[in-house]
Amino acid sequence: MKPTSKTSLIACLAISGAFAAGFASGPASAQTYRGPFAFEFKYDAAEFANIESAQNLVSRLQSVVTAYCGKTSTMSPEERHATNICVKRTMRESIDKFSNATVAQAFLQSRADG
Repeated sequence: MKPTSKTSLIACLAISGAFAAGFASGPASAQTYRGPFAFEFKYDAAEFANIESAQNLVSRLQSVVTAYCGKTSTMSPEERHATNICVKRTMRESIDKFSNATVAQAFLQSRADG
């Protein structure tokens, strides 16, 4: 009977350890790091000409970035926070790559408007 008790105890400890490791690691989706990415975003240089066109460009870009970062309506608060960080960082980096004052201004206005 003692060998069975030891086996049961070892199995119980192993299962408990696995549960503890699973809970400590958190949800798998919250740990996903996509890192830098590249995507095709078509635009016309004429969109840099005025603020209205630049705002449309920023809006389209925001949609692409939000989809990439995985924003959905059913997210936990932690997932939503991580996704918002992804969107903000990616938008900032993308806007910088345009190197255009009108696009930068449109982006700043979109952030101020909420």
